[in-house]
Amino acid sequence: MPSPTSTIPTPMDEHAAPGDHAATRLGRWLTAGTGHLAILTTLGGLLVALAYAIGGWKITASSVSVTGQDFSWLRPASWAMALLQSGNLTLDILGLAVALYTAYGIVGRPGLLPAFAGGLTAVTMDTGYLGGLAAGLLTGASITVLRKITVPARWRALMANVVVPLLATVITAVVFFSAVAAPLLAHLGSWLSDKLVVLELTDHHLWLGVLLGLLVCCDFGGALYKIAYAYALAGVNAYSPTPDHMAFMAATVAAGMVPSLGLSLATLVRRTAFTEAERNYGKVAWLLGVTGIPQGAFPFALRDPLRVIPATLAGGAVTGVLTMTFGPTMAVPHGGFFAIDQIGKPLLMVAAIAAGTLVTAGLTIALKCLRKAQATAAAHITTRTRVRTRQPMSG
Repeated sequence: MPSPTSTIPTPMDEHAAPGDHAATRLGRWLTAGTGHLAILTTLGGLLVALAYAIGGWKITASSVSVTGQDFSWLRPASWAMALLQSGNLTLDILGLAVALYTAYGIVGRPGLLPAFAGGLTAVTMDTGYLGGLAAGLLTGASITVLRKITVPARWRALMANVVVPLLATVITAVVFFSAVAAPLLAHLGSWLSDKLVVLELTDHHLWLGVLLGLLVCCDFGGALYKIAYAYALAGVNAYSPTPDHMAFMAATVAAGMVPSLGLSLATLVRRTAFTEAERNYGKVAWLLGVTGIPQGAFPFALRDPLRVIPATLAGGAVTGVLTMTFGPTMAVPHGGFFAIDQIGKPLLMVAAIAAGTLVTAGLTIALKCLRKAQATAAAHITTRTRVRTRQPMSG
C-alpha cells in the first residue's frame, strides 16, 4: 500500500486543470513565483549598484573589512563594501532559492531539506539558476520515486518523515555533484577555454566576440558566464595587457549589460506580452544592466526560457561582435557604467550595447507575440471543432 503522503496534493497541483501534464503544472508554479524571485534579484542588484554609487568601481579592490576594526561607521568605503558583499551574496544564492522553490512545488515541504543540500552544491559550483533548477528537479523526482516504496503500516511515519528526506538528500547531492555538475562543467569548461584561446591566437577576433557574448548571455552569472569572465580577466591581469586583451574584457562586460537592458526595454514597448510582476520588475531591471549584472535577466528567463534565452543570446552575440569591430577597451572587470573612466572609446561601446539591447528587446517581443498568435489560433480551431461535433446531423 503506498504511503499516505503520496495522496497529499503538492503546491503545483492545487490549481491545476484536469489533464494538465507535469511540465505544464511545474511551469505554472514557476511562473507564479516570478514575482517573489524578482524581489530577491532586485534587492541584490540594488545593493551592488548602491555600493558602486558610494564607493566607485574600485570598491572591490578595497581592503576594508565589513567586520572588525577596519570597519568605520563614518567611512563611505566601509558602507560601500558592506553593501557590495551583501548584494553579491544575495545574487549568489539565486540558485539556492530556485532549487527550494522548485522542489517545494513538486513535493511540498519534504523537498526543502534535500533541495537545500542540492542548491548549496549548485551555488558552490557556480552553476547559477540553471543549476538550482536542476537540483530542484532532482529532489522532486527522487522523492516522488521514493514515495512509491511500500512499507508496513508501523514504518510509514518513519519512512515519510526521516528515510525519504534523508535518501533524497543523499541522492540529490551525490548525483548533482558527481554525475551532473562536476564532469559536465569540467569537460565543457576545458573545451570552451581552448576554443577561446584558439580564436584569439588565430586572429578570429570577431568570432571570439560572438562566443564571449553567447557565454555571458546564456546562463546569467552561472558557470558559462564564469568561463568567459575568467578568460577576459586573465588577459586584463596579464603582466603586460594589450589593447586586444582589454577589448575582450569590454566585449564581456558589454554583453553582460544586454539581457537586463533588453528585457527591461521590451516590457516598456509591449506591456501586454508580460505579466504584471514582470512589468514591475522591468522598471528596475535596467539598473542591474547599467551596473553590468547579468543576473538581472533571471526572473524573465525562469518564467519563459524558450523565448527569453534565445533573445538574450542573439543580443549578446551582436554586442560581442560589434564591440570587437569598434574596438572599445575596458581595463576593469566590474562596475559597468560606474567604471566609465576605465572605458576606452565609451561612445562606441554604448553603440554596441544599444544594438544588442534592441535585438534582445525586438526578438523577445516577436517570439512572445508569435506564441500568443499560435495559442489564439489553436483555441479557435478547438472551438470550431467542438461546435461542429455538437451540431445535429441533417436528416
